[in-house]
Amino acid sequence: MLYTASNAKLKINDTEICASNAQLSLNTSIQPNYLINQRSTNQYAASNGIGGQLNFNYYLTGADYFATFITGQGEVPIAESQIISGNFGGLHFDSGYLTTYSINFSPNAPAIASANVVFFDQLNGVFESTEEQAPEGRKVLNFKHANVDGELASGEVENFIGGAYNYSCDVKPVYLMSETKPSSVSFGEKSVSMNFEIDNPTGYLPVSGTNAKVSIHLRNEDTNATENIFACSGLIQQRSIASAAGDYIKQSINIIQASTDQTQISIQAFIDNVYNSGNIGIGSSY
Repeated sequence: MLYTASNAKLKINDTEICASNAQLSLNTSIQPNYLINQRSTNQYAASNGIGGQLNFNYYLTGADYFATFITGQGEVPIAESQIISGNFGGLHFDSGYLTTYSINFSPNAPAIASANVVFFDQLNGVFESTEEQAPEGRKVLNFKHANVDGELASGEVENFIGGAYNYSCDVKPVYLMSETKPSSVSFGEKSVSMNFEIDNPTGYLPVSGTNAKVSIHLRNEDTNATENIFACSGLIQQRSIASAAGDYIKQSINIIQASTDQTQISIQAFIDNVYNSGNIGIGSSY
């Protein structure tokens, strides 16, 4: 029997996702075993545990569920809410982690995001066909109701045409001896980037880059309330100017941000070993 997409639900942490497409895959790390006098062999052994991925595109119908993973995943204290469980048509895993996320900004277009979740365990369950329709009452957000705020070293961002927001996080499993399922994971570098297109070809790019900040405020058509904010504050890494016959001159800009928050660090006080605050040595607070 052939099934269709309407026969499978996608759930993340028991929350049903309004996905346009999804793919679930498993990979093994199998290496051939050779003896010293062999050039061929029929013997194989696993060199690592199972690795799986869940990729899907989904429509934004309100506040984006994955926003908390972008800002909080891997941060101290580690919260259980940062661990992702997934269920695709009855096949499910318990411990997954968001590694990439992206969303494209196009004029007068529905808001569609892409996510990639990795997990390091076998899939459980069996495929279960469903006949239910997509949930009713959900309205897909549209970028025709979005507002753009931005500042470049050369001035404000004007005539924003479109672009993309991207998040990535390096996640590696940590195995103990005799484990095939990792007892923990190691979170590596996290970064945010945004590339966008404007139609005013101005500005420059020094060797050290230049400061920039852009935020997209995606609003609800009915309430005009801000549902999602996609912001990137960092350095311009690349800019280009291009055109073609019959087309306008467009400038493309790429901003990188090696953090996932908008906080600024400052020293509020010096505290000694007995928890008294004050100056160090003969220093002054002025």
